[in-house]
Amino acid sequence: MKTETKALIAFLVAGIIAGILSWIVGKMMPGNDSNFIALTIAIVILALLPKILKGVLKVNEKFKWWLANGGWIYIFVWFITWIIFYNVW
Repeated sequence: MKTETKALIAFLVAGIIAGILSWIVGKMMPGNDSNFIALTIAIVILALLPKILKGVLKVNEKFKWWLANGGWIYIFVWFITWIIFYNVW
């Protein structure tokens, strides 16, 4: 399997996990700050994931490569997962 595909799958799974985590934190902290905290969680995970995957996948690329090979998918999957859980429960 190509490195790009592995990175994409990792970002996809991380987006789902981050969406669920954002929803859980939002439920635990009612108020106006819960949306800001959910966004902060998503950004922190997006910033940390390439650093973790560099060691796992042994790829020495810049952040732009990571954003192009999964970062955008991560943002969309996180947002969709968070919105689904936010509206359903």
